[in-house]
Amino acid sequence: MRAGDADREAMLERLRTAHAEGRLDAVEFEERVTAALAARTYGELAELSADLPGGPPAARPLGAPPPGPAQEPANPPARRELSAADLRRGTVAWGWVSLIAVTLWAVGSIASGSLIVPWWIWVVGPWGLGMLWSWQQLRRQRGQDD
Repeated sequence: MRAGDADREAMLERLRTAHAEGRLDAVEFEERVTAALAARTYGELAELSADLPGGPPAARPLGAPPPGPAQEPANPPARRELSAADLRRGTVAWGWVSLIAVTLWAVGSIASGSLIVPWWIWVVGPWGLGMLWSWQQLRRQRGQDD
């Protein structure tokens, strides 16, 4: 059966791991990498790792998509709604970050001897608006549930 690019890349990763573990020296590693890039079948790829632990890579059934991060989970996790406790924690975090940002701005203004641009608004403002919107959503949700 013919091997694809994803199969060759999986073999290259296996060879890299074996080289990093000290199972292959630099010369043998380079030889096997060259052979892996030139391999056309699963059999040719299997020969490159026959003496390495872990066994040869399993052949995929015809038409099966290659494994990898591009595949999405069959059952995506359910979306969890925010609770009042989550929003309280978020509000406390927003308060502390706001306090720190305003304090840094004030110290900078005092140290420079002039009022500098209130940059903290760009930190505190959008986050605060998001928190306000979340609290309003929670209130609406509770109003509908009653």
